[in-house]
Amino acid sequence: MGRVQGVSKQWLQISVIWAAVLAAGIIALASYSDDLLYTAFAAIAGSAIAVVSLGHLLSKTSKDTVRQQVYVSAGTVAILGVMTVIALAR
Repeated sequence: MGRVQGVSKQWLQISVIWAAVLAAGIIALASYSDDLLYTAFAAIAGSAIAVVSLGHLLSKTSKDTVRQQVYVSAGTVAILGVMTVIALAR
């Protein structure tokens, strides 16, 4: 039972980070253009990884840190990749 709750908690954290990336990406897409937009996307991506790292640094356990970073990174790249295509299309 503890393992299932741990996994659920990790996915909740990952999902919250992805939602924040999506929200920040939409705001950046609506607010910036050209180089500033892609700089904002880079800052958003870096921040997503930093949040996971800081969360594990402050946590009592460091279990599945790399796995969570990989999931957050992959989701962030996917979200920002779609937003980049949208930006290029407009």
